[in-house]
Amino acid sequence: MFRKRKRRHAPNPIIYCAGFYILISLLLYVFTKRTIHVMMLWNLLLSLLPLFFAIWMCLADNAHDWLRTWLLAFLWLIFFPNAPYLVTDFIHLQRISFYFGTEHSFTYSTDFLSWLSLIQIGTGIFIGTCAGMLSLWIVHHRFLQKYAYPLSQLMMFFIFILSGFAMYIGRFLQLNSWDLFYPARFVALLSGHITFFSVGFSLLSACYICIVYYFFTLFFAAINHLDMRTNRWGKRG
Repeated sequence: MFRKRKRRHAPNPIIYCAGFYILISLLLYVFTKRTIHVMMLWNLLLSLLPLFFAIWMCLADNAHDWLRTWLLAFLWLIFFPNAPYLVTDFIHLQRISFYFGTEHSFTYSTDFLSWLSLIQIGTGIFIGTCAGMLSLWIVHHRFLQKYAYPLSQLMMFFIFILSGFAMYIGRFLQLNSWDLFYPARFVALLSGHITFFSVGFSLLSACYICIVYYFFTLFFAAINHLDMRTNRWGKRG
């Protein structure tokens, strides 16, 4: 009798992509000495955490473990702004030259590292934003399952506002999610920073999160609908 060989599963392509992205980021830092390429790795990691917190929160909620559910919900709320915050990393591109000349007569740069930097930063922002919006989509649907529609929408409104303000805090005050665990220091740093600009930037960021989220829900809904139709046709076959 021949022994059955164990089927070897190939590693998920995401692993290769992640490894390649890390390699490119480190090489860019070595050759350009720009710390943003290493910081993108850290910022991207922080933007992925809300997705794991959202999934674990739903699992805890299904198990009726209320303490763990609320703890994970809190962790999701304070780490979620790291995802939309990534869009502000585009400001680091101003240090990189992509063209030379005047407004009417210019030549695009042929510096390969400059364009690779654009791709590396843009890719990180795209992945982190997608992961964050997916986590928000999971949380939103959990709201809709447990609460009335008006209350769910009100909770989403507060998430947008708080996250918009968190983007201001992260970019201009250089505070992080874990600084909330030191409330006295956190409040002291916030004092004196409630200005017209801070309010305006926070509301602008909240609008950005709202627009991006509801735009992404179209894709999530389409993918979910396509998956359901595929499974239905598979069963018929």
